[in-house]
Amino acid sequence: MSNSDHGGKQRILAPAVQAHSLSRPAVVLFGTHDIRIHDNEALLLACHHNHVLPVFLWQVPVHHWGARGALQVVLKEALHQLSLQLSQESINLPLVCGNTADSVSELCKIASEIGASAVYWNREMTPESREMERHRATSLKQLDIAAVACQSALLYDVEKLELDEGFHGGHWGTLMPFKRACEKQLGKPDRPILMKESLACLYSVAPPPQDCKSVPIEELGFETVPPSTKWDEPIRERFPMIHYLAQRRLDHFLIKGLPLYESDRSRADMEYATSQLSVYLRIGIISPRELYWRIEDSSLSPEAKKTFARRLIWRELAYYQLFCFPKMRDRSIRKHYEASEWVTGDEEKGRFNAWKRGLTGYPLVDAGMRELYTTGYLTQSVRMVVASFLVEYLRVDWTKGAEWFHYTLADADSAINSMMWQNAGRSGIDQWNFVLSPENASQDPYGEYTRKWVPELSPLPLQYLQRPWQTFEGDLRMAGIVLGETYPHRIVQDLKGERQKSVESVLAMRRRSQEKNDENGYDLIDLPSGIETVVFTKKEYRIDRLGKVLQGKPKTATSTVKRRKTKCTTKTDGRRKNRLPSSLA
Repeated sequence: MSNSDHGGKQRILAPAVQAHSLSRPAVVLFGTHDIRIHDNEALLLACHHNHVLPVFLWQVPVHHWGARGALQVVLKEALHQLSLQLSQESINLPLVCGNTADSVSELCKIASEIGASAVYWNREMTPESREMERHRATSLKQLDIAAVACQSALLYDVEKLELDEGFHGGHWGTLMPFKRACEKQLGKPDRPILMKESLACLYSVAPPPQDCKSVPIEELGFETVPPSTKWDEPIRERFPMIHYLAQRRLDHFLIKGLPLYESDRSRADMEYATSQLSVYLRIGIISPRELYWRIEDSSLSPEAKKTFARRLIWRELAYYQLFCFPKMRDRSIRKHYEASEWVTGDEEKGRFNAWKRGLTGYPLVDAGMRELYTTGYLTQSVRMVVASFLVEYLRVDWTKGAEWFHYTLADADSAINSMMWQNAGRSGIDQWNFVLSPENASQDPYGEYTRKWVPELSPLPLQYLQRPWQTFEGDLRMAGIVLGETYPHRIVQDLKGERQKSVESVLAMRRRSQEKNDENGYDLIDLPSGIETVVFTKKEYRIDRLGKVLQGKPKTATSTVKRRKTKCTTKTDGRRKNRLPSSLA
């Protein structure tokens, strides 16, 4: 099937600076999200120059949403592979690495030393990166060096999108209204620039004649893994950061996994029920456009493609929400939910530590948390089980779980991670309309996943595997299991009671915040533009003006304001701030 059969523009990247500037060198700055040479707009635009210097500058994160923990493990491996790719004889563009407390000053220094006329980079689309990019562009402009910011991290430039507030076939900021707005306003995503075309560009350029000092990747200052723990080894083994291996995994998924994705995606016990491509997408070894069009161009039916393709749109939605609510990684989008009550003190500490270590006494939850810490990965279905358990049954603040996931996930993405945890914690745009039982374990119907990660329970028959406390004492002894010794007692025993406390806590908070409750019992939030809109609210949390839970068939929420399109902007002193342009000069 030809590319034109499914649409999508093939991009032609014209020079971003004036022709006379192309004779001078260019710097292309790699980030933690675009470690690839194909479909890399910044790199390929830089290749219009005669000389190109690839640069990676590591600045130790000053906030907890930077690249940390498991993500640093795969990032370091990806940088090694990128350096090898760029240094091969046919390309010969050595990667210059630096470790600095001030990456902007270091970048300006490097660009000045080689006489660069332009610096190119791909935008990272996070609040701190926007601030950094503005500072970078201003500093380069003062040196008469062009700053060219490109968009290769997402399918769309979500900052250009406008959504209707209120309910229009879905609540504001949820998947389907967002998807329709993308298709209507921005069209199909552009086609990727393939490896063959990318290599042709790289073959035509040379490194600058000036030498630049480079810090070895091993000395950049990534977090040190104690040799005794070897924590990084299973992560590197599970996710080798090599392009052709990522492509092989993608090929295998398209042939074996995608045809059954709709039916098998919740299965934790099936290795290829999910693509496991999220790590490669996060680091940038696979580009989102490449993944989108490989699915779109496959010979599978539209129904077979639909569910997985929507996963990519969820990713775009997460970045749109982060653009609209730059504090959402730490603070509730539904601001009144900041007053929610969670367990505190020693009770919180005990519950949270048991959850982190996979010692809650609930086997499926423990299996998931052990897999996460060991390999840096969890399938989406198990992520939701353990998140639901922490928030709904342990009643621990969702921000605690979000921080732990960000540290232990090799695909740690602060936009996607915070969107999931906000929704799990009920304070996000799209509250989870379900609660996942830690006992039913539909994700592991034969117990293979649980037995792998909780081997101390492996002798138990399937009927007791997820409820070892219901096993006869004699059978436990014969299996060599002593609850409280070889496997922990349940951290909480009355699941129904804990869940009821969770619900009552939300209702009490909502009763105190009637100004954020519309006539149908739905939450109201303020958009960055200052406009108020309704958002989906779970039925059990909908209350009337007297604070009573609404009964009967729920009404569809309607907007409380006149319908109008809203573009997310950030506000400063009551004034709108212009969005960051695609190209900064």
